[in-house]
Amino acid sequence: MKLLNVEVVLNRQKDIQRAESERDILEEHDDNTTSYAILSHRWGVEVTYEEMIGLMTLEDRKKDEVWSRYGYQKIIKSCKQAKEDGYKWLWIDTCCIDKRSSAELSEAINAMYRWYQNAQVCYAYLNDVDELVLPTERDHSKFAKSNGWPEWYMRGWTLQELIAPKRVEFFNKDWVHIGNKQRFAPTLAGITGIPRKVLTSGLAGKRLSVAQIMSWAAQRKTTRVEDRAYSLMGLFGVKMPMLYGEGKNAFRRLQLEIIKETSDHSIFAWDPWMPRTGSVLAEDPRDFLACGGIRKVEPDEFVDRLVEYIERHELGNPRHINDILGRDRRARQRKLTALRDAAHSQQFHTFTISNTGIQVCLPVIPDPEWPSQFRAILPCTTGSLFGLRLVTVDLVSSGSSFDRIHIDSTFTRYAEFKTLHLTHHQDVNEKCREFTLDDKHVAYHGFTRCGTYPHEFGGNAVTLSSLTDGLIVIVYANNDARSRFAVGLGYHRGQGWVHIVCDERFPAQEVDGTDFGCSAYHRIRNARAEYAQSMPKRERVHHNDHFTKHAHLPRSIWAARVVWGRWDLDDFKVMVDIEQCPGCCDGPYRWTTTDNDRSDIGVPWLMKTVRGWHSLRLDGWEARFEKCSGQRVALGDYGDYSDGVLIRAGNIFEDMRTLGINPEDSTYCLVVSRVSDGERRIRYMRNQDNVAVAHDAIMARRLALRQPKGISLPANDSIVLLLKALSIRLAGKHLVTTIIQCSEFYEVDEDGKRCDSGDDLVSDSVGPSTEAGMLTPLCTIATPQVWRRHLACVQRRERFKSIREHFYALVNMRQLAGTEAHRKSVNKRKKDGAIKFFSDLFGLKYLRNYIGEITLFERLPSMIEADSLIEGSVGTAEEDSLLAHPPKLMYTNWVMICNLFNGRQQSNADEDSRLEVVLPLLRRRFQNLSVERDAPRRYADEKKKVVREAESILQTLGSGLPKYIAITFLKAYWEHDPPAGPTLQASKIDYNRQLDTPSIVQEIEALQAKLNETVDEDEQRALEEDVTGKARTASSCYLSMLRIVHSLIDPVALLVVDYLRREANSGGLMNMFLATPSTTSADPGDDQTHLQRIMHDAGAGTSKHELLLASRDAERVKWSGTNRGAAAIENEGTTPSTSSQTPSTPVV
Repeated sequence: MKLLNVEVVLNRQKDIQRAESERDILEEHDDNTTSYAILSHRWGVEVTYEEMIGLMTLEDRKKDEVWSRYGYQKIIKSCKQAKEDGYKWLWIDTCCIDKRSSAELSEAINAMYRWYQNAQVCYAYLNDVDELVLPTERDHSKFAKSNGWPEWYMRGWTLQELIAPKRVEFFNKDWVHIGNKQRFAPTLAGITGIPRKVLTSGLAGKRLSVAQIMSWAAQRKTTRVEDRAYSLMGLFGVKMPMLYGEGKNAFRRLQLEIIKETSDHSIFAWDPWMPRTGSVLAEDPRDFLACGGIRKVEPDEFVDRLVEYIERHELGNPRHINDILGRDRRARQRKLTALRDAAHSQQFHTFTISNTGIQVCLPVIPDPEWPSQFRAILPCTTGSLFGLRLVTVDLVSSGSSFDRIHIDSTFTRYAEFKTLHLTHHQDVNEKCREFTLDDKHVAYHGFTRCGTYPHEFGGNAVTLSSLTDGLIVIVYANNDARSRFAVGLGYHRGQGWVHIVCDERFPAQEVDGTDFGCSAYHRIRNARAEYAQSMPKRERVHHNDHFTKHAHLPRSIWAARVVWGRWDLDDFKVMVDIEQCPGCCDGPYRWTTTDNDRSDIGVPWLMKTVRGWHSLRLDGWEARFEKCSGQRVALGDYGDYSDGVLIRAGNIFEDMRTLGINPEDSTYCLVVSRVSDGERRIRYMRNQDNVAVAHDAIMARRLALRQPKGISLPANDSIVLLLKALSIRLAGKHLVTTIIQCSEFYEVDEDGKRCDSGDDLVSDSVGPSTEAGMLTPLCTIATPQVWRRHLACVQRRERFKSIREHFYALVNMRQLAGTEAHRKSVNKRKKDGAIKFFSDLFGLKYLRNYIGEITLFERLPSMIEADSLIEGSVGTAEEDSLLAHPPKLMYTNWVMICNLFNGRQQSNADEDSRLEVVLPLLRRRFQNLSVERDAPRRYADEKKKVVREAESILQTLGSGLPKYIAITFLKAYWEHDPPAGPTLQASKIDYNRQLDTPSIVQEIEALQAKLNETVDEDEQRALEEDVTGKARTASSCYLSMLRIVHSLIDPVALLVVDYLRREANSGGLMNMFLATPSTTSADPGDDQTHLQRIMHDAGAGTSKHELLLASRDAERVKWSGTNRGAAAIENEGTTPSTSSQTPSTPVV
């Protein structure tokens, strides 16, 4: 190594003009035999190697500039400190390495850790510290750029400069000594995450895992990306050539070099904040941020913990550990011996690197649902709430190797050792999946893109790698209408997918949609496997099927719609739109099929063209056309189409004038195209350049067109938004998108000779033209996607009808004929059926296991007859009392409750019959859930019951309640002290709402009368939602049911928690919490989501029927012509036609 001669440097500084230039200021020495000091610092404006050795040869102006630099003064101060400490030699990285030589630079970086390790003292210069003591507390105001600490703590290269030297002395910016490593080791350990023993005595002899060492560098920064890897080589004792410019590949190479030197599996235990798919190697040290507690385990300990892991996770669906390893002692011993032999085998401790991957041998568990996926168990542990646990990684087979993925599945099979080849590189030819997003239509209804999550993207295309399991969420909002929804675009396990999530609540304080975007992202991501599996599959490669998904927006008659199209293996096209929907619709999970063309000739996307049989080419693109038989057709005509005939209802260019838009504007200039033959030209016609022949393959006829030209609608945003503006009025109509004009047309035979066709084409009256004497024999007719209505869901309407009928039976709204005895008998039978129907609808069968019986539906008829309700309560007498008067538990109550938990009955005047039933049941449940180790069979049975109950409730209107109950129990345990004569607090839910039941019934009767009278399907759909939502079981009773559950669970939770505290056993509580949310995190499905929405809408006072009528009135005003010029299409940001053809005026 080259060392600075401290004496020469200081002598030259004393008399820089007369210093001896020929004396070497840098000399080569052996770091193992030389006593020297070394500097650790943050780079600034430094002095280079060539400047240091050639300073005396520089001209005076340059010499003064170097001498005045901050970096040169740092060298002088370091030399003075070294001389004071008795050292003759000093090494500084800025001026002791000739960086002009790549070989010398590579040698220095590979040897740098050793140089710092062999130094007698390291001077750590903190240039941003002005205190007289080492900073021990975070200060963001002073160190804002480095996470509240001095920059030296956060730099990549200073990590090894802190660990390697035996002695580190710290200096502030004025070179005042402020401490040393030994003295401040506890503080430095807390700041850097490095164990104190490592700071005081180095890495030698420490049983540290690769992941743990990597975690120390997770939050450190370097100027060059490659230095993130190069600065860590010394910590792992590896060497590799420097290749600046390779970027993140340097860190991949570092990991491969580490694998060659060690058999530490923790190098695969990285855990990024955003799960991704691909290489088993980390992309950056940041991926190891949470790995500070990971440690290696020896083979015997690994086998013990592996058996424990198998038992804890019930692999192979065991009732007991004996069921896994065998009840026979010899069989059990053989399996244990096999596990130990595999853990001690040379293969288990050997890594082999090849082009196919990293060969390892690990115990793996296959995914029961996806045979190509596995969960591998690594021989290393990490700490958790339940103690140490083995680390696992998820893998998927990708041919000859395994990629890393993130799996949410529960594995239930036995673990076996398997030889794997793990992918360690990304294919340079990796295909990315591009999603093209067309969301211009949402602007017409006031929605704008207000944010994306987790990262931003510009334009209308986003690319997701096929190996990243990526997802991006786009949030759209209409602040005036207080409505918001999110669209998730993702790629999962080889399948692109899309989903919509609506925001039930729109907080006034949030503007950018970040919070909603974040929650929607996690909600969608948790269910990405289900969304990917539910994506429609195209059966025919060249078919033009597209698929739509429809999500009704809360409190409106609008729905967010996505149209999904995949035109090849790599790219996806997604259109986002807002359409009018009166209700009773499909979605938001189910897909429906819609037809659209693969547009090659520039028509506005998306369109479905009526397949004509006359083939021509427009500017080289093949197209098919309908013949205009005896009818006058103009570009932009629309109407009903059937059997080859368009019954004209109007023209979009005429409508533009009604909307106050000038059709002569250049934005709407039509596209003129060159017309050529659709097939090989007929020999007779080859010399006639001004003639094109349209071939009808079905009828074997040929139509010759003289001087033909094609005229089409422009494919720009303006025309697309115009079609959107017409979508409500022209729903279901067809549109003429292209016409073929010519000066003359006639039929020819196969030799190209003119013949009498006998066709009904009328030459002089075919239709209007843009030029005198031009005829229009052919046209293209299509249906724009935005003009297509989402049809009503028949099954959903039947479901709503059933709800209404059961409600009418429950409240006696229908008068029956016959004797009084007959009526009572029938009414009772119908009421009993209705009570069971609504109890099942809310999932009360299993909710009673947590909160006791709720007799809301049995009491509903008497409430209506009495015309009175206790404020905010619609439950039993006990429930009403709980809601109106939060109970206070006295000593007698407490004795009774304790006896109930202990399984003994005690008569008490104040005892609650509901608690008397539910508390002993909960006591047994928590006891069973807390004996995971002592009685695995009881634990497994009880856990399955919890999961089964939660899954059943998930399919009802009480879908969110199991999770709420579990969280309430857990929060009560952590937040409340054991009550000693407690006073239970009232729930925070507002119970002051008055329920005027008779008036609600009257409203339902009025709405039902309108529903019976109307024949308009849209009005029927809107009224059906209103009536179903207004029904007591679907509005006020639904909200009251939630209030009852929320209020009843609070006191039960406190009583259960106190019992668990006194018994010093919270395992059952935690196990219930872990089991329940996992089953309720998924979406409840189309039916329950739709029911919940209309109930919330009714609770908010939303009437779909009134909104529909108001929308129709507004539409009539817009097209009345009296407000011409007042309702213009928003054209901001549109682009005029850029067609190279000569534009013409609209053909009208």
